[in-house]
Amino acid sequence: MKKIVFIISIALCIFSCKNDKEQADSNSAIDSLGLKQKEPIHLNDDELVSKLLRIKNNGLSTSDSVYYRGVIKRPSDSSFTALNLYGKTKQENNLKEFKQTAILKDQQTVTSDIQGSVFRIDHLKDGVYKIYTYESDQDRFVAYDIDFEKEPISVKRSLQTGNFYYDLLPKKEFKFTIDNVQKYFTIRKDQRITGNALLDSLSKGAEIYREQELLRIGQNLKIDNYYYRNDNSVLEELIVQGSKGMSDHITLSGQIKKPKEKVIISSIFKSDESFQQTQLAERLTKDSKHLVSYTKDSVIRTYLYNKEFQFTLKSIDSFQTHQNYPQYYPSLIDSTFFTYSKDFVMNNEKLLWRYSVRYTRKTNTNPDPIEVSISNRELIRYADSSVVFEAPLAVIKKPTAISQLSQHEFNPRDFDINFDGYNDLSFHEGYDLNRNATYAAYIYNEQLNTFQKNDTLTGPSLAPYILLDKDNKLAIYTAKIGADDYSVRIVNMLPDGGGIAYRETYWSSHKGNKINIDYQKTVSNSVVEQASDVAKAEQWSSTDFKNQFLSWVSNQIGKRN
Repeated sequence: MKKIVFIISIALCIFSCKNDKEQADSNSAIDSLGLKQKEPIHLNDDELVSKLLRIKNNGLSTSDSVYYRGVIKRPSDSSFTALNLYGKTKQENNLKEFKQTAILKDQQTVTSDIQGSVFRIDHLKDGVYKIYTYESDQDRFVAYDIDFEKEPISVKRSLQTGNFYYDLLPKKEFKFTIDNVQKYFTIRKDQRITGNALLDSLSKGAEIYREQELLRIGQNLKIDNYYYRNDNSVLEELIVQGSKGMSDHITLSGQIKKPKEKVIISSIFKSDESFQQTQLAERLTKDSKHLVSYTKDSVIRTYLYNKEFQFTLKSIDSFQTHQNYPQYYPSLIDSTFFTYSKDFVMNNEKLLWRYSVRYTRKTNTNPDPIEVSISNRELIRYADSSVVFEAPLAVIKKPTAISQLSQHEFNPRDFDINFDGYNDLSFHEGYDLNRNATYAAYIYNEQLNTFQKNDTLTGPSLAPYILLDKDNKLAIYTAKIGADDYSVRIVNMLPDGGGIAYRETYWSSHKGNKINIDYQKTVSNSVVEQASDVAKAEQWSSTDFKNQFLSWVSNQIGKRN
């Protein structure tokens, strides 16, 4: 009886195990790597490479071959994985390398038989990609179109598109990094090239040195870098040689030394169609006791280039920057000293501004920035430093950066307020009762060779200077005279600086919703003409009255003259 029970128990156990196995088989899946598993396992990159190498090696029919390395590449959206497989095989006692590419989607293999290794993936549209492979044994490039939207997934060889050479450039950015030019080329004498007619055609007498091979891929395209060196420059040139000679050339990097500036050239291949070259020229522009300044001119040229590395200029952008290095002298603390502008010509004399300054207390404590207070501003002659004119100081005295004074460029404004042919000067004097900025006029006196203030020509201006109408010999003063009202005073000059002929004034006034414009003309402070509401037909803007009024007055001047 016990024996029968034991046999029945064994039978039940076997049946139970069989049912469990069938249930497990019904819930399991076989993935493309040949791994039977109950649930999908998400492998990291290293695990993915290891498992696929093991499977590929298990599928080899001979022990003389082995897959030894895998490299993963993915498109920009990481929607699938391209796995470059590298293998070796022994043939006639020699090792030969072979390459294949596997395409995996959701960690399942779509194909593992693409020859060569993938180096570029283009996303064309949803679910559609183009991959590029290099078959080293054939020295050729092949493109494939992959469409994941089709069932089954489509993998077809296609025509090559795009400048895929960009992806094969081992170096895409070029900068001039030679610190000691003499030493650099002395120890590379064996790399000097002579007697090459093609390279000599660009040399202009410069020595030519082999640098490196930018890209050699067969297909009748040879791209190399060479250094062209002479006494004043070192240029790294890209030379493209085709089957019929030179195809194109362009400067990648370099240095050019000129008497007053140094030019540094750099470049970068930004994409498979865009190349950018930058020229940075730096020159010393100010070298005074209190200020050293350098100016940098940057010129950026953007080129389009094609698969044959032929370059076409697309655009040129330029900009300029200034870098100041103010000089601080502890020995000048609590002393008054001079600093000077650059010289300039005005009224047939070579002049410059001389400033009497002192370091501020803040500068003495921490000389950054270096600021000074101005106690005197004089216009002096370049020849003998004699004083031409002592200019008024700013209305509100503030610390001034010494970089704004030392060797600053003063360009005399075309300001001849009395129209006698000599340049006059004007300075901000203060503010009137309506908070209009007023400007003092200083007339040049030819007999005394100096500038003298003219109070009758001093007045307000809404612009940062007194306006002049040279054609009609007018000085124009604008001002705000009320909450929403403005005035324009027009001073008519006599010919050849003979003084004032007469004055005209237009001003506005508000009466409720109505705006009136009045007019008055004076000669020698006597009113000779008056008129009220001279712009009856004008439709004034309530939001832009000031500009409309000034424009209307300008039109009246034009009509009269």
